[in-house]
Amino acid sequence: MIGRAATASPADPELDQRWLAGDEGAMAEVHARYRRRLEGVAYRIVGNQADAEDVVQRVFVALPRAAYDGTASLWSYLYRSAVNGSVNLLRSRKRRVGLEREVLSQARMCGDASPGPEAQVLEGEILAAVAKALLEVKPQHRRALVLRIHHGLTNVEIAERELVPPATVGTWLRRGREELREALGPLLRDVGRSGT
Repeated sequence: MIGRAATASPADPELDQRWLAGDEGAMAEVHARYRRRLEGVAYRIVGNQADAEDVVQRVFVALPRAAYDGTASLWSYLYRSAVNGSVNLLRSRKRRVGLEREVLSQARMCGDASPGPEAQVLEGEILAAVAKALLEVKPQHRRALVLRIHHGLTNVEIAERELVPPATVGTWLRRGREELREALGPLLRDVGRSGT
C-alpha cells in the first residue's frame, strides 16, 4: 500500500496551470503537496534523510528559475529534478571520497602519519579563523549550521527545534554557508596563494 501510494502520480493539472500563470500561492501549495514525496524519492537514492532534504530544498529553490514549460506535469518535472539532484550528490560524494583516499594514500607513502609541529600550528590557525568567520554569520544562520554540522540534525529536526518551517531552515543553511564562505574568503585566498 505504501509503495503504491509513493509511485502513484500525484499530478494536478489545475495546480500546474496556476504555477505557469504565475499564481503567487501556487509555490506554497506545490511545496506543501510534493515536498514529502520528493524527500522520499531522494532518500531512496542517497540513503540519508539530511541529504534528501538538501536535495529537495535545492529543487524548490531552483524552481522559480527553472525551465518548466508545462509539457509534462509539474510533479514529473520535480520528480526528475529530485532524481537528478540525488544522483549528482552521489557522484560528488564518490569523487570526494576518492580524493580523500588518494590524499591519505599519498600521506602514508610519504611516511608522514602524524602531523609535525608546523602542521599542528597551521591547523590551529585555520580552526581559529573558521571560528572567527562563523561569528560573522547571522545568528539564526549560525545556529542552523551548527545544528546541522556539529549535531547532525536534519532540516525537519532543526525546524522543530527552532519553531520554523523546514523550508526556512533550508534557506538559513544556504545563506549561512554563503556568509561563511564570504567571511573565509581572505583565508581561502591566502591558502590558495601558499599552495601555488
